[in-house]
Amino acid sequence: MFVLGHVGIGPRLLGPARHRLPARWLALGCLLPDLIDKPLFYALLWAEGHADALIRGSRSVAHSGLFLLALIALAAVGRRAFLWALAAGVATHLVLDIAGELITGADPDSSIWLAIFYPAMGARFPRAHFGSMLEHLKLTAESWYVVAGEVVGAALLFRAYREGRKAQSS
Repeated sequence: MFVLGHVGIGPRLLGPARHRLPARWLALGCLLPDLIDKPLFYALLWAEGHADALIRGSRSVAHSGLFLLALIALAAVGRRAFLWALAAGVATHLVLDIAGELITGADPDSSIWLAIFYPAMGARFPRAHFGSMLEHLKLTAESWYVVAGEVVGAALLFRAYREGRKAQSS
């Protein structure tokens, strides 16, 4: 998971619009696809020793365009700021995942596009090329894109924290 990158960089992709959204819900939205899909994948691995035929990786249901469209529809109908914040956060999550794949590449069977355009590109989600959480963490830690994103995200969060503290003391 790309926690600091998604929470630190993601909201900045929204520009000034991020200030009109509840920050906590926006942060949750930035992480929501991973908070849903990764435990789902690992639970299937643990329960069955392998993921089922549909969910074979850590990017599935919540990384899909259908999930994002459902959140947008809920936000439009419910007219609640927290729903718009969740949808905006999920959108930035997908953008950052796409950027990572465009920069570092991906095997066709593990492409984020399979999840985003599910089921238009076939009735399957991307396949993981790791068989355990430990192996996943190791591969993630070896990715320069993820490490750089975590550093930049941490710096942005720290800067926002300092600016908030400075504003409170004024």
